Amino acid sequence: MAAIYTGGSASVTYGYEAAGNFTAGGLGVAASAITNIFGINQKVSSLTLNTGQMPLNKLGQVEVSKFAYGQQTGSVNIGFVWDSSKSDKIFKAIFGAPSTSSNVDTYPASSTKPFGASSGGVAVSPSSPLSITTRIHQIIANGSNTLLNRTLKGCIVQSLGLSTSIGETLNATLDMAFAREDSTSVEASSGFVSQTNTSPANDLATTPYTFAHGVLQTSTGGDAIATIGEVQDIDITLTTNAELLWGLGSHHASTVFRKIFDVTGRFKTSSKNGDLIQAVIDQSRVGTEEINTADVSLDLTFTDGTKSLKIELGGISITDHSVSGIEPAEPIFEEVNIKAKSVRIVSDQA
Repeated sequence: MAAIYTGGSASVTYGYEAAGNFTAGGLGVAASAITNIFGINQKVSSLTLNTGQMPLNKLGQVEVSKFAYGQQTGSVNIGFVWDSSKSDKIFKAIFGAPSTSSNVDTYPASSTKPFGASSGGVAVSPSSPLSITTRIHQIIANGSNTLLNRTLKGCIVQSLGLSTSIGETLNATLDMAFAREDSTSVEASSGFVSQTNTSPANDLATTPYTFAHGVLQTSTGGDAIATIGEVQDIDITLTTNAELLWGLGSHHASTVFRKIFDVTGRFKTSSKNGDLIQAVIDQSRVGTEEINTADVSLDLTFTDGTKSLKIELGGISITDHSVSGIEPAEPIFEEVNIKAKSVRIVSDQA
């Protein structure tokens, strides 16, 4: 009987490509150390490699005569639970190297508070985001540890989604495109990179963040902060809109360019006051962002008692607002979709 393999026979790690940033050449030069983990409960939800096949026909027949092959494109989707010690590293692939002080990393580097009149807006001087090499090991031989080793080079983050709800962990979804895949190799059992392995020194998972650690807040003007009611769930998506760029002479992408950075979100909360709906009314009535977005922010904070992660969205514009549960003896909930001008990530690794 053929073996049926599960995720128990696979692992995934990644490393940063020193030359593969968004402005310099060298995209797809493999990282020297591929030892980072994305988080806890890692899974490769999808992995696609497209050859760019082009059918060529010939006069006098209806069948395809030959195939030509053009741009090689690849995409990979990684899902994981956010780890309080290791997952924050992936922000380098979106913002570049952080500003670091007293074990606190701030992304983008040198960014101010993303809201409040006294903060003066956002001043950002980020370094170039980095590409990564992702390696997937999978046992392929029944009764042994013979491995299929796939190395995806020049992976660029196209979007990072974060979501959590009552009773859940902080879950992440990472969508990436990659420039090239090396020829696959088959290795002996010593080549397997276990997610709990300490030799080589790979990252090990520590503690997940859960919804119980989350606080959602909004600015009420200046630096004053108020906590929004009982939040039921929240989603935040950071979209780089990065795309690969090809040149003549190779079917592999050679560099990357970015478009507008989109920050979107959605949250559901119990209805406690009229601030949210009034913000929608004001923005619609005035027809300009000047009335509200300068001092409207959302903060999501997680902590495991030692380390913390804070996500600050600034310049909030409410896309839409909906209400459910206006019926006898039922709680009333508000669901709000937003877009933000900016985001700041503060990761305390003390």
